[in-house]
Amino acid sequence: MARTREGAIKMAKKRGIVSPLGNTAGSEEAIADSNKNQLESLAKRLRIEAEKSETPLDEVLSKHLGVVSVGQSKVWTLKSGQEATFTPVTLSYKQLKSNTVVTFEINGREQSLLTEESLQDLSTLDNQQFYPAIGRRLSDNKIDVLDGSRRRAYVLEKNGAIETFSMLVTDDEISLSDAKALATSLQSVKEHSLREIGLRLERDKEAYLAEHGKKLNQAELAERHGLSQSKVSKALQAATIDSDLISVFPDISLLNHSDYKALLATQALLGDQLSDFTEELKSKVNELKVSGGFIKEDLKDKLSKLIADESKSFKPATDKPVVTTLFKFDNKDQFARKKVKGRNFSYEFGRVPKDIQDKLDEAISNILNESLQ
Repeated sequence: MARTREGAIKMAKKRGIVSPLGNTAGSEEAIADSNKNQLESLAKRLRIEAEKSETPLDEVLSKHLGVVSVGQSKVWTLKSGQEATFTPVTLSYKQLKSNTVVTFEINGREQSLLTEESLQDLSTLDNQQFYPAIGRRLSDNKIDVLDGSRRRAYVLEKNGAIETFSMLVTDDEISLSDAKALATSLQSVKEHSLREIGLRLERDKEAYLAEHGKKLNQAELAERHGLSQSKVSKALQAATIDSDLISVFPDISLLNHSDYKALLATQALLGDQLSDFTEELKSKVNELKVSGGFIKEDLKDKLSKLIADESKSFKPATDKPVVTTLFKFDNKDQFARKKVKGRNFSYEFGRVPKDIQDKLDEAISNILNESLQ
């Protein structure tokens, strides 16, 4: 009898008469319920098989799924009042490398500045990770690291020598402002450098201008970020230092406001010759680093002195013209610059509109007539 009924159902399906979850009202809910039941059945079977093989469930999840729960979930109340559940997970080195990201606007830690030297204080991670990093799951299933990006960088620097990385991760959707506030409140161990704070302030200024059509002044920035106006001013100055010049220092957290002022002076002194200077400086910096025997603070001071001394005596190669940018266009194919080589100089313009060309011609002609006649 049962077989006859099954056969009838199969025949009806072929004819399009009956669908077990079909297109009738409530079919989507039925499909969802069916999927949930299958998932529960699979979870139950996984537990049973783990017990039969006398293998801890954590080990099964870690080996076959790559992510393992290592403790109880935590429910935190965010700045907005929303609650979010953070679940402990452990990532393999490969997962940490491919499945995690750091959003600077939220985390505030400039990843390009995390050098081997600046991460030396995290050597205890070679043996044990005492505190989990904190993250949120993104729509592409990657984990955005809100706190613990230095620990992440240290583990990645070890290229698999440290096999796992512990995190507390939320799958709840949380707002950008809540994520920023959480990252700030969780900031641990090492404060962000003046430059990192300045870069974050610059990003905030740009985002605010794009959204509201007006600029934030320093007082408004200070209020938005809970900083003094003095610190905002110093941080914004630090953010203007050329990245190549900053990269000379292995650990920028040691740089103070006086150091940044000196670097600003060097940058102003060299102008458009800065890139040539930093390129020529690299070999001397490497020699100083290789000589070794310095504690971090001493190395920072010696590098600062080297930059100051070299910039004063620096002369660009005589066979290369000195190029000065007269105006920066949004279009990379447009340019306005002056070239000086020896006693000769020239002005170069690229893709400048005809009406501007005419005005330039007239201005140059007037200046020459007034000055030379």
